Amino acid sequence: MLWRLIRGGGVQTGMDLFRITVCLLALAAPALSQIWPEQWREHRRTTTEILTIADQDRALWSEYQGEAAERASYSGPIGAFQATAYRLADSTSGLAWFQFLRPENCTPARDSITLCATPGAQYMAHMNHVFVFEGWRPLPAELAALYEALPSLRSGGGLPKLPAFVPENGRIRNSERYVLGVDSLRRFEPRIDPVLAGFEDSAEALVARFNTSAGPVGMTVFYYPTPQVARARLPGFEQQQDFHVKRSGSLIAVIPSSPDPAVTQPLLEAVTYDLNFVWNEATKDPPMPNVGGMLIAIFELTGFLLVSCIVGGLCFSGLWFLLRRRHRRVHGSEATITILDLGDQ
Repeated sequence: MLWRLIRGGGVQTGMDLFRITVCLLALAAPALSQIWPEQWREHRRTTTEILTIADQDRALWSEYQGEAAERASYSGPIGAFQATAYRLADSTSGLAWFQFLRPENCTPARDSITLCATPGAQYMAHMNHVFVFEGWRPLPAELAALYEALPSLRSGGGLPKLPAFVPENGRIRNSERYVLGVDSLRRFEPRIDPVLAGFEDSAEALVARFNTSAGPVGMTVFYYPTPQVARARLPGFEQQQDFHVKRSGSLIAVIPSSPDPAVTQPLLEAVTYDLNFVWNEATKDPPMPNVGGMLIAIFELTGFLLVSCIVGGLCFSGLWFLLRRRHRRVHGSEATITILDLGDQ
């Protein structure tokens, strides 16, 4: 189509220029929508904008394996609202970016680490996506319809277990930051040398701040694949000056400062690697065996075997009788029986 418009020596009229512009916009439209669907229940997308991550956050975005960031405007019965989405590698990366993105005044939802709200917006993480809704808070049914329309929605193993091991008592709200590598550790806790962390051993960490009598104190909890890896990493932390360290199973809790040990010790003691095992046991004694039923079953089996023998004998006798009659009718004499008397040998 473009060739037909310019083959005559160039675009000659404003109408031709308008047609070329429309064609280019039509070709670019699919690329502009990487996340948000055009129709979301009764809401229709009006504009789409691909977001550019700020320069100071690009290293963090890359470490969290960010894939796409997009803002869309929707209009519908409730009016106009804006929705921003970030797509990352998995649920762990989504949680990490959510913790980094949410503002300090974001009020967490009850019993949830992936949902909070401010007076004008709602922040949430779902699987490998992070959403920011401005001007409207979608209901669970509307979110379920959105999840079905999203491309590349994946979990990657679900949320990490590490946040459950970080104590809640005294923790400053929204101070948690998930650490997946060197860049995030330098960003959120530069006092700890990344060489000590051992990210090459698949280590992860959570940085949080706590209110104490000596003021806010930061604590970093490292999570390793096995207790053996954590044990091997422990001496490196213990050799650091003014570091308060505790290991519990696969966890290493580090407070890289020198406040009063009376302040840091309760925080470290609250970090416990607690594994829950399920042991299935009978809640009551097994019933006594039914002796009468067992005897009845024995008699039934015996009767079945006797009937089987009798029926088998009758069938053999009938077959032998029919063979004798057939032999007599054909050969005129009874069929002979060969008897082997082996007892006299």
